[in-house]
Amino acid sequence: METQTEEITIKKAEKTRLRRFLLNLGKLVLDATKLIFASLVLGTVIKGEIPPATLMVVGIIASSAGAIIGLTFTTIYEEK
Repeated sequence: METQTEEITIKKAEKTRLRRFLLNLGKLVLDATKLIFASLVLGTVIKGEIPPATLMVVGIIASSAGAIIGLTFTTIYEEK
């Protein structure tokens, strides 16, 4: 009986962790969407010396790296 109880507890913990991960991923996608919109509008208004394609690629790489690091920290260091 104890092993069944432990298995059920482990399955619940995995579902909770997956749910938190997906919740945080959803929040991240919404924040990224806001930032992308703002950067495109500001990039259009403030036309600088940097080519738009270069600025877009660097922005995507930086955002992706930040997203990976942020999701990893959020998932690993969640409150228990």
